[in-house]
Amino acid sequence: MPLNFESFSDEELLLSLAEGDNEALDYLYARHSGRVLQYVERRGLSPERAQDLLQIVFLQVYRKKHLYDPQHPALAWIYVITRSELKDYRNREMKDSLEWDDSLSQTEDTSPIMNESKEEVLELLKDLKPKEQEALKLRYLDELEYEEIAQRLKETESNIRQLVSRSLKFLRRRHERR
Repeated sequence: MPLNFESFSDEELLLSLAEGDNEALDYLYARHSGRVLQYVERRGLSPERAQDLLQIVFLQVYRKKHLYDPQHPALAWIYVITRSELKDYRNREMKDSLEWDDSLSQTEDTSPIMNESKEEVLELLKDLKPKEQEALKLRYLDELEYEEIAQRLKETESNIRQLVSRSLKFLRRRHERR
């Protein structure tokens, strides 16, 4: 006999979902997708990108269903997932737009990003602090992952990501002034 999910609270829906009743997700989606969509659009995402993120959020609700603690409101839990996914989504976008394109390579080609010779790129790098130079070298010459760079420089992975991102932005601004 099918359950009448319409009368279930959000918390009961999440518990049913965690117990394997996937239809509960449909009801959660119907109840809260509009709110989640509005939330992410108000934070600057285009309607199309907001729709993408909406799907990611409810996929994560499904994947993390076993982590839900019924002592907390279900909607608050969904918003925590939404905020986290929004942050990750923006970080992925930033990473995609800031790819270095191997502009510090050892080849004789000019830099694809800055359209400068190696000597000019090296001159720009001198404007960075030693730790920033090292982070960029490890990331783009040695092709290390952020986690490995963090271990070598005795920093958190988050700090290294920010350091690399800020350094790239700084180099771009400096280059534009020249």
